[in-house]
Amino acid sequence: MITGILPALITPMNGDGTEINHKTLPVLVDFLLTGGVDGFFVCGGSGEGLLLHPDERRKVLEEVVGQAAGRAKIIAHIGAMTTQDAQALAAHAETLHVDAIAAVPPVYFRVGDDAIFEHYRLISEAAPYTPLWVYQIPSATCVDINARLMKRLLEIDTVSGIKYSSYNLYDMANILALPQGVNVLSGFDEVLIAALSMGAHGAIGSTYNVMPATFVRIYRAARAGDWETAQAIQQRANKVIHVLLTVPMIAGVKAILSEWGYPSGAPRRPIPPLDGDARKAFLKRVEDVGLWQLEEESRRRITVFGGRMEKTTT
Repeated sequence: MITGILPALITPMNGDGTEINHKTLPVLVDFLLTGGVDGFFVCGGSGEGLLLHPDERRKVLEEVVGQAAGRAKIIAHIGAMTTQDAQALAAHAETLHVDAIAAVPPVYFRVGDDAIFEHYRLISEAAPYTPLWVYQIPSATCVDINARLMKRLLEIDTVSGIKYSSYNLYDMANILALPQGVNVLSGFDEVLIAALSMGAHGAIGSTYNVMPATFVRIYRAARAGDWETAQAIQQRANKVIHVLLTVPMIAGVKAILSEWGYPSGAPRRPIPPLDGDARKAFLKRVEDVGLWQLEEESRRRITVFGGRMEKTTT
């Protein structure tokens, strides 16, 4: 069972997004660990996994596993356009003894439930000793992993969890109620407390890259039954999310991290960068809604490895 708060880790790049910034990556892992996070979702959508060469994905995963050094759970996203590529990435991830692998369903080509089942079965064969997670994000894949399909996928021996990025929390609850038992992590940051109230075991999120302690605080308050505190912090976090949603999300998160002294560059094309006046205006709006103050306050209120943020700028 994987629980708690797991950032959907961004992949730091150079200025134009063509090369990975391997100097920032381990420092970013440590920064997030000092925010109290429980694990990392590596090379998912926020990590631009589908835009990276398989060799780049292998190296990123190796570096994250090495830097985390057992201090956090690791879910390696190995989803790819072809089943063969996903199998190869899954086999590699298993050699690193990650806690789980995850894969989006087949995208672009509409293949039907039988082919989706076979896709995950073949991935499972490539990594037979590692729990396999399904990735439900219909807004990006146009594939709905509903409770009916999830029940069938659970016939595959290693399928044990789902990253659930959908507002249909009723169907998420139906998945949680399946008799086989499913480890469910919510994927939409702005409705974390709603997902937790419906039974989710934790969450994976993009904005946790810049609000790790904030969401750890929400999670811990909810688990302690202090829903009033959880709701109040969620509302403050959602003000930041509202600003992030006005720009390409990955570009916005990278801009904030770079401003804080963790050079993250631009997203890889075709994701557009955030440059010039638009970047300055965005960062001003983020500052105005109190992101830094919220995260620093949250770090003071939770017990973590080090905690306090040291604000630097590039």
